Amino acid sequence: MQVGNLSVEPIIDGVARLAATDAYRTGGGGKGSGEQDWAPHRDLLDADGMLELALGGFLVRSGERVVVVDTGVGALERGAFSGGRFLASLAAHGVGPETVTDVVLTHLHFDHVGWTTRHGEIVFPNATYRCDISDWEHFVGPDPGATRKLRPIEHRLEPWRGSGPLLPGIDALAAPGHTPGSTIVVLSSGTSRAMLLGDVVHCPVELLDDEWAGIADVDPALALRTRQALVAELEGSETPVAAAHFPGLRFGRLLGASGRRSWVVD
Repeated sequence: MQVGNLSVEPIIDGVARLAATDAYRTGGGGKGSGEQDWAPHRDLLDADGMLELALGGFLVRSGERVVVVDTGVGALERGAFSGGRFLASLAAHGVGPETVTDVVLTHLHFDHVGWTTRHGEIVFPNATYRCDISDWEHFVGPDPGATRKLRPIEHRLEPWRGSGPLLPGIDALAAPGHTPGSTIVVLSSGTSRAMLLGDVVHCPVELLDDEWAGIADVDPALALRTRQALVAELEGSETPVAAAHFPGLRFGRLLGASGRRSWVVD
């Protein structure tokens, strides 16, 4: 994806594969936990009826900035999660860990911070790490796993709060609910604009149906309101968006016609 002068490339770390109904079973009481809910959306599942969630992040290059947005799940093989390809994916784009200038974290769940550190060592040694302070305060300290993973980057952390500019062409848009500091990354250059949605949605179906549940939301009611506000902004806007778990980390657009929404992959 080219956004004006910004280049945006998917960095695949791995995949999570799980039963679609199981994924949404604890999603705050909305749709997704019943087989009948998926009947109109079978095209979003694989041939076996399973939900495949990409794991990884995005590489954004703007001038001299080499920015990684989310760092995947890490070298992890656990249950439905299989990761470990992130650094190789970066290398395929000609980027080594030492050349990354900034790491922007949409939120601090384990499958988004996997390559921030490894065995207690910072993976991107020259990068400034950035996240919303609300997530840092929620996870680092109270959550032992997140604390072990993230405490080593504290001296390189430049957090933000809420919405606002982060870097040239890169802005944070507060999108709380999935986590307290959940953020949409807005990319803009000239008249071009795109969005990286983080985990505001996990599957495009959540953009198509207002009654759909979420996955692992800290505050399901707030997360639903955030998704609904996002849909109102995106529908028919032609703004390309990609979320952290969309298949292949590919961009798409939310179209509206005849009272129905459709998801079209770019």
